[in-house]
Amino acid sequence: MKKEERLSPRATRRLVYLLTVLFSVVFLYAGNRLAAAGGGYLPSLTGRELLRARVTAVTGREISETEGIVEGQTVQNLTIRFTASVDGGGTVSAQQVIDGYSSVQLQEVRAGDRIILYPNPDPATAAQAPYVIDDYLRVDGVLVFCGVFLVLLVVFGRMKGFHTVVSLLLTCGAIFAVFLPLVLGGFNIYVSAVAVCIYVTVSTLLIVNGPSPKTLVAVAGCSAGILFAGVLTLVLSAVMRLSGMASQEAIYLADLATRNPVDLKAVVFAAILIGAMGAIMDVAMSLASALWELREKAAAPSFRMLMKSGMNIGRDMMSTMANTLVLAYIGSSLATVLLLTAYSASVEGLLNREMIVTEVLQAVIGSMAILVTIPLTSLAASAVYMRGVKAIKKEDGEEAEN
Repeated sequence: MKKEERLSPRATRRLVYLLTVLFSVVFLYAGNRLAAAGGGYLPSLTGRELLRARVTAVTGREISETEGIVEGQTVQNLTIRFTASVDGGGTVSAQQVIDGYSSVQLQEVRAGDRIILYPNPDPATAAQAPYVIDDYLRVDGVLVFCGVFLVLLVVFGRMKGFHTVVSLLLTCGAIFAVFLPLVLGGFNIYVSAVAVCIYVTVSTLLIVNGPSPKTLVAVAGCSAGILFAGVLTLVLSAVMRLSGMASQEAIYLADLATRNPVDLKAVVFAAILIGAMGAIMDVAMSLASALWELREKAAAPSFRMLMKSGMNIGRDMMSTMANTLVLAYIGSSLATVLLLTAYSASVEGLLNREMIVTEVLQAVIGSMAILVTIPLTSLAASAVYMRGVKAIKKEDGEEAEN
């Protein structure tokens, strides 16, 4: 094909961008349909129909003492108005029941609060209060806050920020519309986690950076790091005899009314893999980009120079990224760590708990995967970028001869 018939770099980028987005839409739809076809995924295990409403008034408040319970049961009678057309509109009665058995309670609502509620399942009180409060309505505020974040990404990042928003939405779609339904549908969690990680890695880098040597190098380095993290997780899970039954949430997962039981050990594998993927991708892309700039600016780039520079840059990134992973995992489970620390007789006993072991493995395996990603990304960048330099020199030599 003649050079004038080839697509320009901008046209090629746009074509690859559109194809990637199209493939992503097909991937999300097909993955979700596959999970639904499995028959084990139950969209709603409770069957409750949640409704939105606003509290217009608190009409009564009663406290009944129960023997052996420090705080008795508190019942608030309310009048509420649905924000959607329910029961013909107008105001209806509802109840908020706060008992002393549970340590986690919803605060007493007041007039003007926005809430979600469900039909009262108790026939004895359903006539007096047809609806029971479930929780405060928070999802609207979360969506607005996330929307502001996405707008700021576009404002500050411009087109790059827009591409980041697209890739972020597709990544969230892959997790919530494909991976989680596949897990609940009884599909192999190991295969599902690896497939989603491969999809997220390739689609994110193609959408944000387009088809380029940098993207190729970043995909290679990220894939190697994720593969290492997966293999190491499998080995350590077997050596340490992890069961996956490390938290209250895991117990609830084991008791889910699904056709196929959830493999808790596989859930630990997926959690470590997905948790490490973001940091690994960040390191691989940053290193690939830095070495590309060095190759473009250096007077006489060489394989050895790029490899050495990549290792030096990687050492500087290594400490901060390792700290990021460790602090992220500690911060996400700080309440649990505090509780276990308070009730552990010794440091050895604390570190021997499977929940703590799992958190430590997540941080350490992610950090070790970064250590592997750095030299492999540097090696891939040195090989790919220097091949490009040789190709350019060869074309220049042929033009000079002509």
